[in-house]
Amino acid sequence: MIVQNKKVVALIILAVLAVISLIYGITASPKGRVKSAAAAVGQASGAPTQNAAAAKSVVSTARRAKRSQFKAWKRNPFVSGLAAPASAAAKLTLNGIIWSKINPKAMIGDAIVVKGDIVGANKVVDIQPDKVILNDGAKDFELKLEK
Repeated sequence: MIVQNKKVVALIILAVLAVISLIYGITASPKGRVKSAAAAVGQASGAPTQNAAAAKSVVSTARRAKRSQFKAWKRNPFVSGLAAPASAAAKLTLNGIIWSKINPKAMIGDAIVVKGDIVGANKVVDIQPDKVILNDGAKDFELKLEK
């Protein structure tokens, strides 16, 4: 009985420490970046920053703004836009579709794929009864099932 109570107490203490660590990790900003970004903010405004808390809030706002600007591109920035989708579509062959409203699957080349899978450098956007829609990072293209 005493051993079981010790285990429960130890488990509760570990859980509390894990929650504290998680909260600290979310709220604390990286030390190296705050100093360099605060210095950059002070240089940009022409006056040195007096309040570290104000500099910290400016840095976090700037960081969030940078991350959100990439969403407006509506394409994957890591995929080169130079590759022609027609050449990518020519290399891929749609060999079959297993149609189901709940879980459709397609066979592209030798791979069986579902919606959201990656084939080469292309993402499967949708599977329909007669075609598969893929995205190469810049635009969508279709692979049609030949009858």
